Amino acid sequence: FEHFVIEKAMEKALTNRVWLKSGGYIIIEQTEALLTIDVNTGKYVWKWSFEDTILKINLEAAREIAYQLRLRNIGGLVVIDFIDMAYPQNIVRVYDEFVNELKKDRAKCTLLPISDLGLLQMTRKRTRETLSKYLSETCSYCSGKGYLKSKRYLLWNY
Repeated sequence: FEHFVIEKAMEKALTNRVWLKSGGYIIIEQTEALLTIDVNTGKYVWKWSFEDTILKINLEAAREIAYQLRLRNIGGLVVIDFIDMAYPQNIVRVYDEFVNELKKDRAKCTLLPISDLGLLQMTRKRTRETLSKYLSETCSYCSGKGYLKSKRYLLWNY
């Protein structure tokens, strides 16, 4: 687990905020009918032009989002809010990067192009139970608004 950094990946998969290497982050919020993912610059410091910075964060987020969808086995309707980009060629680069990363996914995915608002809409067919359902239990104290790590998860790590 330590050698392949599996424990860290599992911890990351159970949180709704996932930090990117660049300092930006994505927020993953799941509801009954829809999954929303928001890309943010976070604590990233601009080293180049503003547009180059946004492009770098969006490209990194596209790779991480595709990975998180596979890791968490999330299905259904997904809406991704990328940081707004000024140049159409950058929008195409982010879309192409996301499509290339989704090719690693065995689940069937259907995508629409990134809209003028910076939103990418997609569907993903779920093949089995989501990772959060598998590794957590509904919290009895808050009547299901939160989750506790399951016995399966705790035994896995000890």
